[in-house]
Amino acid sequence: MISEFPLFVFTTFAGLAAGAYVMSAAFPKDADDERPWIFPLAMLVLLGIGLLGCLGHLHHPERFMNALWNPMAGITQEAYLSILFGIVLVIDLVMCAVKGAAPRALRIVGAAFGFLLTCVMGYAYSTTLGVAAWSTPVTIPLFVVGDLAMGSALWAILKRGAYEAKAYTYTACVVEALFACTLVAVAMHFAGLGFGVIPFVAAIVLAPVAHIALAIMALKGNRRWIAPVAFACVLVGVAVARYAFYAAYVM
Repeated sequence: MISEFPLFVFTTFAGLAAGAYVMSAAFPKDADDERPWIFPLAMLVLLGIGLLGCLGHLHHPERFMNALWNPMAGITQEAYLSILFGIVLVIDLVMCAVKGAAPRALRIVGAAFGFLLTCVMGYAYSTTLGVAAWSTPVTIPLFVVGDLAMGSALWAILKRGAYEAKAYTYTACVVEALFACTLVAVAMHFAGLGFGVIPFVAAIVLAPVAHIALAIMALKGNRRWIAPVAFACVLVGVAVARYAFYAAYVM
């Protein structure tokens, strides 16, 4: 197991929650949803799992409070945004449970916090000068676009008939196309440093290629199995690329 596995857990699960929340703000669910509280609860659980990984990275939970006093540190900025994002999720959960829905404005605010969280994740690694594989501008979209790709695929499971809407499907395909370009750029950067690129090639096949193909199939008919299969492909693809990214730290 890679030494940075706790950070892998944090960025993957918290990033998944952030990406899905962004999509929820852009493409709201139907008003007749019988259990609207499931989505904010699921996002809160994902964020919680991610934060456990963050605590694991610090090795001692008590160090988390110390980290909050250094606003210039990447982990501190991630903590601030995670807390703000988590507060929005809790409010969303309560409002959905009590009133049956959360205001669109709240979702937009939460999406902004989630998106900024993904940006800070990528920026923190791109400025890590001690790791040549990480210190590149393309690291930022690796996390930002990767999280949006995961989030869009997860949202299709939670939003009924998501792939039947052309606006959503085209948006998901554009995100995946951007992710494919990002993976190519990252692979070229890694190759230039002497690292293997097979994980990134696999990620391209699993995430962008598979998701776009499945989305096109969905436009041609109502196939319920497409959403979970697409999510599994994207999740594994992003995880493979991200694991290879972190593995470069110890090579």
